[in-house]
Amino acid sequence: MSEPLNPETLFGSTRTSPAVRQVYGVSGTGKTVFLCESLRKACRSKKFGPKHRFVVFDVKHDGYETLAPPVSNVATAIQQLDKQKISVIHPSMDEADDALDDIISWLFDVSDYDEDFSATLILEESSTFIGSSVGSIPPSVKRFATQGRSKGLTLLLVNQRALSNKWCDTQSSSITCFRMAIPDRKMLLDRWGIRSEDIDMRLKEKKFSFAHFDLESLSLSYFDPIQLPKLRLPVVKEKSRYSGLLRNPFL
Repeated sequence: MSEPLNPETLFGSTRTSPAVRQVYGVSGTGKTVFLCESLRKACRSKKFGPKHRFVVFDVKHDGYETLAPPVSNVATAIQQLDKQKISVIHPSMDEADDALDDIISWLFDVSDYDEDFSATLILEESSTFIGSSVGSIPPSVKRFATQGRSKGLTLLLVNQRALSNKWCDTQSSSITCFRMAIPDRKMLLDRWGIRSEDIDMRLKEKKFSFAHFDLESLSLSYFDPIQLPKLRLPVVKEKSRYSGLLRNPFL
């Protein structure tokens, strides 16, 4: 097994490599816990500048609550991101498409205004928005994939199943995979020459381990499960409901 995968490799941007990274693995293999704890480290790492922001866009509403109190709309998330490193958005399904467009538009607007700004968007259950054809990809996601890297913007497409969209592959710099569904194996072999059966046998030896495939160097590395902290302290603490009521109004 290799040294731990550092958060900069997963979430950072060089402004030269493709802006998209893919992360997938079936339910119960440790994917969400890995991302959550990696984000916790990234938010506290000096490798990311003071103006870097992390946005978790999670339609499944599960797995990132220990990082920050989830919000249901983009307007509140934007207010949070003015002062804090991360925001977890739990959009409703009927508003998710518009909300995704809004948060991506905001990220580009800020990057146009401030050249020191950079950001990472984690798109959970990405197959909710991306189908198998190029025409199925929302224009905002296409914009992110093609123009994001020059802006310091990085997009993680997270899913239980491997995405079957070949256009996304052309925009991706890496694949981080946990144990995979059997139907995905032939597709990965045809597209990347990845022998998923061999990877799965290796990952089965140690629960919650994972593999990282660099699509630029075509190198495959294996990693031990991420170490959980004794206390999963939130990056952003929930504000007390009563703090405003108890404050002396005359001070």
